[in-house]
Amino acid sequence: MKKTLEFLKSLNISSTDYIIVGCSSGPDSMCLLNLLYENDYKVICAHVNHNIRKESKDEYDYLKNFCNERKIIFEGLELKKEIKGNEYYYRKKRYSFYKKLADKYQTKYIATAHHADDLMETILMRISRGSNLKGYVGFSKVFNEKGYLMIKPLIFYTKDEILDYLTNKKIKYFIDSTNDSDNYTRNRYRHNIIPFLKKEYPFIHKKYLQFSNELEKANRYINGVVESEMKKNFVENFIDLNKFSFLEDYIKECELERIFSQLYGDDIDLLSKKVVNNVLMQLKTNRNFTIYLPKGYEIKREYEKLIIEKRQLSKEYRTVLKDYNIIDNKHIIEKTNDTLNNSNYLIKLNSLDIALPLYIRSRKDGDKMQVKNMQGQQKIKQIFIDKKIPPNERKRYPIVVDANDTILWVPGIKKSKFDNDNGKKYDIILKYIRKE
Repeated sequence: MKKTLEFLKSLNISSTDYIIVGCSSGPDSMCLLNLLYENDYKVICAHVNHNIRKESKDEYDYLKNFCNERKIIFEGLELKKEIKGNEYYYRKKRYSFYKKLADKYQTKYIATAHHADDLMETILMRISRGSNLKGYVGFSKVFNEKGYLMIKPLIFYTKDEILDYLTNKKIKYFIDSTNDSDNYTRNRYRHNIIPFLKKEYPFIHKKYLQFSNELEKANRYINGVVESEMKKNFVENFIDLNKFSFLEDYIKECELERIFSQLYGDDIDLLSKKVVNNVLMQLKTNRNFTIYLPKGYEIKREYEKLIIEKRQLSKEYRTVLKDYNIIDNKHIIEKTNDTLNNSNYLIKLNSLDIALPLYIRSRKDGDKMQVKNMQGQQKIKQIFIDKKIPPNERKRYPIVVDANDTILWVPGIKKSKFDNDNGKKYDIILKYIRKE
């Protein structure tokens, strides 16, 4: 296990730092736990009993006794039996537990027992089902995840080498019976493909590790390019398409994947590569669009912006106009004495020409207005399109109507024929202010 120890030494782990070790009591994690213990690292054994198999309780008790005999701190989590979930669910539970322990013991190091065979299986599975460059790496031997340093010290060694270590050290371990079943995709790779590859080339695991390292270097370089471009075109929750459109397609793809990864975190598997491809395809049409994403998010084009945000439920509204009105903390309509402003931000009305009281409401399908100095009526929807009001904002944009629901004013955009110029009679003056 020389390479593992050299790798650990390169991390410059302090003698006072704990290492959280995810340990199942299987051969891989027992090897890692014992190796760290025998080389004087301060370890916390973190064990999660999923309560799926009847042997789980025996494994829990054995591991706890193993740690007590060696004065290793043991931290166990037992999940309720009635909880049912897939491997993704249980993985989230485990890693959440590990991170809580890292916080408790004020350390950043979390070690798992993934080894060379695991790396080969992961790479092959990702190639088969499709992934991105980061996915084809398999997994890194060290990865910084929001301040936690996730390390895989056994990545240099195969399963057979780990079993030899345990035999020499006379360390007891447990075998999960589900690992024997070919009902699981990974097991079929493990039982059929990996042995064939090893037979063809006994040191094939070293080639896969080299392959992973090369891809990781390429991925690191590309990430640097993406990060640099994001600083130029990504602001708060939107991409500036004037800058984004000049990038190479692959960099665009990587930037979207980076944004989604930041947004979804551990739930990134909820998004497939098809979503990114769909967004890029829609951008080529130069049309506004909205794509609904999992967990209540949406990505939408609004002219020269590509916005990623939580989906807002559009609610129709209608409220009596008062002296001072705020809509969505953005639109302000107030009564004023200002008579000099002739822009679309101010309207002067004669109460004898309209039906009181006045209302502020949201747009409805089929809305039309007799625009000042124009013949006939114009659809409010078309007015919004002409003024490039974003589609999502159109649903909540305030419209001033009278008691008969006659549209008098689209504040800041268009006034109706009921607006009176100076010199004509008016007794109601309304002013529109937009907060950015």
